[in-house]
Amino acid sequence: MPDTHLMIVHPKYASLIMTGQKLVEARLSTDRRAPYNRVNPGDIIYIKPSSQPVIGKARVHRVDQYSGLTPSDIQHLQRIYNDRVMGDDSYWSSKQDATHATFLTLTKVAMIADESSVPAQLLTPSTDAWRVLHEEQSIARRAA
Repeated sequence: MPDTHLMIVHPKYASLIMTGQKLVEARLSTDRRAPYNRVNPGDIIYIKPSSQPVIGKARVHRVDQYSGLTPSDIQHLQRIYNDRVMGDDSYWSSKQDATHATFLTLTKVAMIADESSVPAQLLTPSTDAWRVLHEEQSIARRAA
């Protein structure tokens, strides 16, 4: 069964996702933090601009993951993905020390009217820019 995620992004990128201009979300880090190894095709992602309410929902179409990256690998990934990621030079420069990368191709992007349709467990305050609600957690909480 698909998992549900909350993806917190810079408002500029959230807008590009919602208008269909940004087709791939990139997450690069120095460790294996979510969404690395935690997201699969078919999963649902809620899109939340930082410091704003959730504005949209999408389905994951494809997941590409990389590990053991070097700065030259990051430059190569930039050439491959940036036409869909739409990161500026400062974004890619800030990721030169990343060793792990997850690229998520999104589909069925749709606006949502308000956060009432978002599982409350995803909206609890946190410093994490990515949150995961596994389907079995959702079922258990509905049954309680």
